[in-house]
Amino acid sequence: MIRQVKSKIRYIPISILFISYFLYFALLNRYHILFLEQNQLFVWSTDFLKEQFSSPGGLVVYSGSFFTQFFVSSWIGAFIYTLNAFAIFVLSFYIFKKHNIENIVLSFFPVWLLAILQSNEFFTFGQATGFLLLLSYFALYVSINKSRSRYLLFFAGWPIFYLLAGGFSIPVAFLCILHELLFRREKKHYIISVFYVITAVLVPNLSARLIFYIQPDKIFTYPVITELHSIFLYALILLFIWTPLILPAGFLLYKFKSIKNRLLPWSITSILTGMIIIVLMAFVVYKLAYNKMAEMMLGIDHHVQQAEWNKVLKLSDRYPGYNTLVIYYTNLALFNSGKLMDKMFDYPQIGSQGLRLKWQRNLNLFFGGEIFSQLAYNNESIHWAFEALVAKGLNPRSLKKLIVGCTVNGNYDIARKYLSILDRTLFYRKWARQRFRYLSDPGLTKKDPEISKSANLLARSNFFSEVNGLNLKDLLKNHPENKMAYEYLLASLLLDRNLDDIAKVAANLKFYGYKGIPLHIEEALIFYDFYENQNIVPEGYSFRKETIDRFNDYARTYTKFRSDRKVAAYELGKKYGKTYWYYLQFNEN
Repeated sequence: MIRQVKSKIRYIPISILFISYFLYFALLNRYHILFLEQNQLFVWSTDFLKEQFSSPGGLVVYSGSFFTQFFVSSWIGAFIYTLNAFAIFVLSFYIFKKHNIENIVLSFFPVWLLAILQSNEFFTFGQATGFLLLLSYFALYVSINKSRSRYLLFFAGWPIFYLLAGGFSIPVAFLCILHELLFRREKKHYIISVFYVITAVLVPNLSARLIFYIQPDKIFTYPVITELHSIFLYALILLFIWTPLILPAGFLLYKFKSIKNRLLPWSITSILTGMIIIVLMAFVVYKLAYNKMAEMMLGIDHHVQQAEWNKVLKLSDRYPGYNTLVIYYTNLALFNSGKLMDKMFDYPQIGSQGLRLKWQRNLNLFFGGEIFSQLAYNNESIHWAFEALVAKGLNPRSLKKLIVGCTVNGNYDIARKYLSILDRTLFYRKWARQRFRYLSDPGLTKKDPEISKSANLLARSNFFSEVNGLNLKDLLKNHPENKMAYEYLLASLLLDRNLDDIAKVAANLKFYGYKGIPLHIEEALIFYDFYENQNIVPEGYSFRKETIDRFNDYARTYTKFRSDRKVAAYELGKKYGKTYWYYLQFNEN
């Protein structure tokens, strides 16, 4: 009866733990989960299967990619995370119990470490499945009592397991050796352990020479992600050594049962102690592993892809400090919501480089192609999408950009090649089949806003791409009606403080249908007229009286404090911090 009560009581904290685990990822890391799905692509084909198994650890990579495809929903992703974590908890509890330790907190420790690691957006789900496979194999091994069956499982099964799990199989070999040395009583366990070591060293080296092409420094680690830092690196190391540390502890506790009864009793005190430890674990995850700013940044990226521009601006409002990606996406959202020329300086700006990302072989390639797609700068959009595929591997976002770009250019054979990849996916098949119809009947592309816009504004003349520019003037020469190119040209001139050219380019406002002079252009021209003693007003427009009055007040305040620049910046910033005048004179970022 007491045993049954104890068993039922255990289920309560365990249930609370895993509900909390699920909510942590579903609510606080939802954009992180969606970002992981966009970073890879699971393709239902034998070629894809062969490619994943062309290196050790193929099952880890393949299964991770398989489950990650369902991360199109953050709730499903969080549920998959939780199922995997619960399986790891159950396996850890079973393994520890087999080695004389029966404790919920110690069994939950690997789950806690996994929560830390999965808070990092670069820790793929395949890594979590790799650790699950590691524990599954060892749990199977320790469940076998017959020595010959265990030896057979290792000598025949472990080499296969290395091929399937790669670097995740190495800790298994070490655990099997510890199990034989500390918990088995066979006379030959020392000799068997030596052969285990030989097998664990020989199989990876032979595989690297005869089966796989793999760099020497990756033979024992691939596909384990080791390029982590700070708390994530420590968590990864501890995750791999935790079970090997518990086994010797279980051996010592078996030898000294009185110590075991004092350290691991079942009592109210031990339950409360365990709860305090778990609360501290949760605190560490939230304070040290959870990256709120990264989550906001990935949220902005997600809303850009969904064309939810007001949501982009809401998140950007909350984002602290200067972040190039956030500024780049904020300016995109401002244009698409019709606010770029009126609200640009409500947000942090870093000069014209904030209108696009630098050409670098990193995540810039993945994020940075969006501006070219929206500008209808088609060839450069294709360029960035292709380079992103080379740098990151298959991913749905880059493939879509390539397909749209090739369709616009009339390269239907290339578009068909990339569409055939998406056609073999679970969640992008519908999108692909719609675009297949475009290739058969190009007239249907007029119904697709993205394709029709790019086709209508397709550049017909040749020009060299600027490495870190947008070729806005070249785009306007090809299509003067490209309003986005025009606004971005004005924005770049504002951000670079080029008042002379602003005055020239603003003369074309009427061509683009502006009913009045946009606020920031008006501010720039009033400032220019005042300091250059000019009277430049675009034909058909006039300056608003309220803007002139605000500038006069700004000028008086500036004159009052100009002897001390810091004081002037402080005083003017309180009232005019979101004006172009303030950016022009004081923004040094």
